[in-house]
Amino acid sequence: MEMKKILVFGAGVLGSLYAARMHEAGLDVTLVARGQRYQDLKEHGVVLEEFASRQRTVTRVKVVAEMPRREAFDVCLVFVQRTQVEGALPALAANPNIPTFVFMHNMTMGAEALCDALGRERVVIGHANAGGEREGHVVVYMITQNVTLGELDGSKSDRLRAITQAFRVAGFGVEWTRNVDSWKRYHVALVTPLTYAMVAHEVCNYRLAESRHSVKLYVQGMRECFKALQVLGFPVEPSKLGMLMWMPDFLLVPLFRKILGSKIMDIGGARHLRNAMDEMEELAPELDVLIDESGVKTPALDQLKRESGYNSSGVRDCA
Repeated sequence: MEMKKILVFGAGVLGSLYAARMHEAGLDVTLVARGQRYQDLKEHGVVLEEFASRQRTVTRVKVVAEMPRREAFDVCLVFVQRTQVEGALPALAANPNIPTFVFMHNMTMGAEALCDALGRERVVIGHANAGGEREGHVVVYMITQNVTLGELDGSKSDRLRAITQAFRVAGFGVEWTRNVDSWKRYHVALVTPLTYAMVAHEVCNYRLAESRHSVKLYVQGMRECFKALQVLGFPVEPSKLGMLMWMPDFLLVPLFRKILGSKIMDIGGARHLRNAMDEMEELAPELDVLIDESGVKTPALDQLKRESGYNSSGVRDCA
């Protein structure tokens, strides 16, 4: 099995980055874009700028304005935010000639809606390894980790190997997880208290890094979220996150302050968050539902919410 003909649905930072790199690696890539983004790509191509080096590349990828309805592809990589998934599913489901869809968005409540729309056998879950923002038609990005991929049943399937190979040919590292559902939930549990802490400091990672008080609350709030998921029966995934449950604050707080004060957190954290606030406004209440179901008390998380200006409708954007 090979993944040579690839459809990329969504032309934001991540979709643009992966489409360009896979095209450069010799894969047959089609990128779905809409509105002004479609016009920009037709005029300028995919313009990428690496955040640290400021090196720019221009790649001419095949771009279409609508989801192809009949054309066959080996795989469709879906790069839309949580807020856009429901609206995208009818268009994705309209093409019966795509056997596999890889969804890269954040999720808290599992993949049942995706399976209902497309069929469980067509759904793979992934997580991107980059962050950034668009400045006009230019995508400013930084690669921060490996791509994570997982089958819903935890298997090491032939198609997972083929998708992995497509990413690796394009120069991206890949990791697999045997419990992608837990992996996604713990990621939301990691970033939700971070969102509150960021918003309390005008969505600036450097300002947050200066506040030992807020970083300590973040660490404690994160642990509370993790505990809630464990009570509900979701094992810690990736397993290395488990060390955050037992490492003492006097070690973790300085470590996180250093991370928060880095360029990686600037482009992959603060700038990414400023462009994804609507998504967090959906994810945060969903995490609250899980916490309520667990019965776990979350005093640190609650204090972070108050300090961020959080209310029942979502997270206030101070940027």
